[in-house]
Amino acid sequence: MLIMEIYICDIMKNLVVVDYDKDTERKRIDYLIEKWSDRGKVDKIRKMAILVDVDNIDEFVNNIMSRLEGDPEEKVKVYEIKKIENPISSKKIMLKYEIFNKKEGVITFLNYLMTKLGASYEYSIDNMKKYEVYTKKGKCSISIKLYEDFQCLNPSEKENKNKLKINFEIQGYGESVDLIKNKIDNDMKLFIEGLL
Repeated sequence: MLIMEIYICDIMKNLVVVDYDKDTERKRIDYLIEKWSDRGKVDKIRKMAILVDVDNIDEFVNNIMSRLEGDPEEKVKVYEIKKIENPISSKKIMLKYEIFNKKEGVITFLNYLMTKLGASYEYSIDNMKKYEVYTKKGKCSISIKLYEDFQCLNPSEKENKNKLKINFEIQGYGESVDLIKNKIDNDMKLFIEGLL
C-alpha cells in the first residue's frame, strides 16, 4: 500500500489516519494536534493524501504527475507504508468496595455518581451496568457490578447481614482513566464514611 502526498513536506516518522464520523470528534482531534505541536512535529495534512493499492504504482503516479501544473516532482512524494497493529492497548483499572445492608441507598448513590460524572448509560447485562463518559482528557467506559453476599457475622445474632460488593472497571486511553478513577474513588470513600 502506498500513500501519495500532493504537497511538499519533510519526512515524518509516522502517519496516523483517523477515521471519524462526527464533527465533534474532528474538533477533539484538532485540539489534540494543537496541544501536541509543542512536543514535536505534528502536521495535519491539508492537501490530498491518497491510499493506493494497485498492481502498477508507477503508471498511477505517472498519470497523477501528468495532470499537475508546475514541477510535479516538487509536488508529489510517494511513500511505502505498513499498518502497525494497534500498538497501544487500553488501560484498565479496577476499584472494589464492600458495604453492609445498604443496597437501595447504594443504587441511588451510583445513579447520582454517574450523573455527576456526565456518564451516559449504554446497557445492562445481569448485575452489570455499562456507561461511557467523555472528559477533557478523553473518553472511557465504566462498568459497575453489584454482588450480594448474605452472612451471619455472629452465631448468637439472629439477624444476617447483607454484604454488597461493588466493583468498578474503568477502561480507556490516555489520562481519562486515572481522572475518572480518582473521582469515583473519592466519592465512594466519602459515601462509605457517611454510612459508618
